[in-house]
Amino acid sequence: MRFQITKFFRQRLLIVFLACLFAVIWMFLTSNVLWDGMADVPAPRMSDLHAPFPPSHQRVIIPNYQNRFQEENEDVDKFIPGLDVGQDFDGFEPKYNDQDVNVGQDLDVHGDFDNLHDIWTLAADWVKSREIIPAIAPDLGTVLYAMANSKITKADVGYKGTQLKLLLSLENDQIVVFKPMRYSRDHVINGNPYAGYDRHNSEIAGFHLDRILGFRRAPLVVGRHVDLKKEIIPVASDRLLQTFFKGVGNSTCFYGSCHYCNKEEPACDDGVFLEGSITLWLPSSWPLQKHRHPWGRTYKAGKKAKWEYDNTYCREIIVKDPFNSGPRLLDIMDTCIFDYLIGNGDRHHYETFQQDGADGMLLNMDNAKGFGNPFHDEKSILAPLYQCCKIRRATYQKLLTLSDGKLSEFMKQALSHDPVSPVLVPLHYEAMDRRLRAVLSEIQKCISRNGESHVMVDGLVL
Repeated sequence: MRFQITKFFRQRLLIVFLACLFAVIWMFLTSNVLWDGMADVPAPRMSDLHAPFPPSHQRVIIPNYQNRFQEENEDVDKFIPGLDVGQDFDGFEPKYNDQDVNVGQDLDVHGDFDNLHDIWTLAADWVKSREIIPAIAPDLGTVLYAMANSKITKADVGYKGTQLKLLLSLENDQIVVFKPMRYSRDHVINGNPYAGYDRHNSEIAGFHLDRILGFRRAPLVVGRHVDLKKEIIPVASDRLLQTFFKGVGNSTCFYGSCHYCNKEEPACDDGVFLEGSITLWLPSSWPLQKHRHPWGRTYKAGKKAKWEYDNTYCREIIVKDPFNSGPRLLDIMDTCIFDYLIGNGDRHHYETFQQDGADGMLLNMDNAKGFGNPFHDEKSILAPLYQCCKIRRATYQKLLTLSDGKLSEFMKQALSHDPVSPVLVPLHYEAMDRRLRAVLSEIQKCISRNGESHVMVDGLVL
């Protein structure tokens, strides 16, 4: 009898054990741990556009670097030499209104279009003389989703320039520019203000910052993971194909064609995908005019531009056409603030819409030299502001609205929607808030020296 009871319990225990083992195996087989990155991903259908940006298997997960840079973080404000960032801004009280900065709402994806042609047409119709996107663009998320997921039909080397990029055609003949990832998110670039490769994440973050500042003068940009073997090589031009080669391990690399492009400095995938930014090409009905920036650098060792050693430089600029009237000089003020916030010291030229002549807005294009060093604030980028002491009142009030940490808050919210999120590491958000305080401090110094009536300009033009 005792033997039968023992045998009975052993059988029951064996059944329970096998059931538990089966459950564990089943959970393992169906988990993302095993299948993440292995399953084939079908091409997106336009019927899927109602869905938000998916938590893609393609995403690069960036660890939290806060602990790594904790020591530098504690003293991060010491990197603003010569700027008083603690003074009050008399007479201006920051007032935040949800209507002022429409950050995440426009990034929702809607299925309001039957085909890609309608989406590209919509984006082209947004472009006007003083804006690339409207203040309220409920379909912006849909356009960005299409840019990040539409089929690539052609691939070629990029247009003229010093940096590696690709010129791609998406389904329904939409041209875009692809800038590949060259650095990890936490990489710090030292050296001159224009050092290093282009940063694709700076293009992405720059687009959203331009929108948050209320300028809306930057072409649309979104992150994307590209399969070089499946999406690029089959549709690549011969001259692009000649630059492809097998890299270390299972990686595929290319070096394209540009002033500094060479086989020793290629862009390589991770064995499957290459992360990058996609910039929407502006419509052909809005041709661009290129101009030399009056505060451009010489790019020659040991030789400074006049503005770098003469703080009265603005006096000779402000009397010249087109800076003596119209919107151009004030656009330069807006852009130098934008560039300072992202750390872009490479604005050697700028573009306007050709047909608008002297009244054309300054486009915030080619923003890939930002977010290179969160520990350094390049004050010289603000030279147009502190030398001319002119700014639109609307720009100043917007900056005040974004003070007290709201700028980084809005940027985090906007960038969280991007397919390659996280786009920036925490230190870069802190740097933007710190730099905004420095901008406000410089404006306050201008007001103290020259009076508010001299500094503040109501409206768009001088």
